Amino acid sequence: MLLAGKSTLEVLIDGVNNEFIVLVLAALFGSYCLVGGLGTTFYFAYLNTALTFISLSVFVLYTSFYPSENNKPYTTLEAFYQAATCIKAPDGNYENSFATFRTESGLIYGAVLLVMATSTSFTSQANWQSTISAKPAQGFAGFMIAAYLWFVVHIMVSYTATMTYFAVSSENGTHLLSQSEIDNGRLC
Repeated sequence: MLLAGKSTLEVLIDGVNNEFIVLVLAALFGSYCLVGGLGTTFYFAYLNTALTFISLSVFVLYTSFYPSENNKPYTTLEAFYQAATCIKAPDGNYENSFATFRTESGLIYGAVLLVMATSTSFTSQANWQSTISAKPAQGFAGFMIAAYLWFVVHIMVSYTATMTYFAVSSENGTHLLSQSEIDNGRLC
C-alpha cells in the first residue's frame, strides 16, 4: 500500500521528492491511528468516496464541458458526437455506428462490469467491517449501493478516454492504433 501511495504521488506531483511523500503518508496513516477504532473506518471511507467522486467529476468537467483551448477540438461533447457518427464501428455494433447502445461488446462489457463491481464490493474488507457494525438490512443495502456505484467510476473514465481517442482519430482521418494494438491494450 505504501508503494502504491508513493507511485500515485509521483505521478500526480511533478518532481516530488521522497521526503515529502514520506511526510504525506505518515500524516495520513498517523491521523488514521490517532482517531482510532471502527469510527475511523467510516470517516475515511466517506472521505475516500467523496474524494474519488469529486476527482472524477472534475476530470469529466474539465475534459468534456470546460476543456482548455488546445483540447477543445478533441474533448467537447460536439467533438465526441462528430467522432461517434463519423467513424465506422466494428461489425458487432448496430448499423456499424458508435452512436448506439446496441452492441455485442457493450453487452459483454456490461455483464463483466456487473460481476466485477459486485465482486469488488463483496470482497472488500472495509465493506465487511462496515456491514458487521450495521444492521443486516442496512448492510445489505450498503453492499448493493456500493456495487452499483462502481459502475459510475468505470463508465466515466472509459467513456471520456474512448471518446477523446475517437475524436483525435477522426481529426487525423484514421485510427491512431491498429486493431491488434487496441486488442493488446496498447495506450500509445
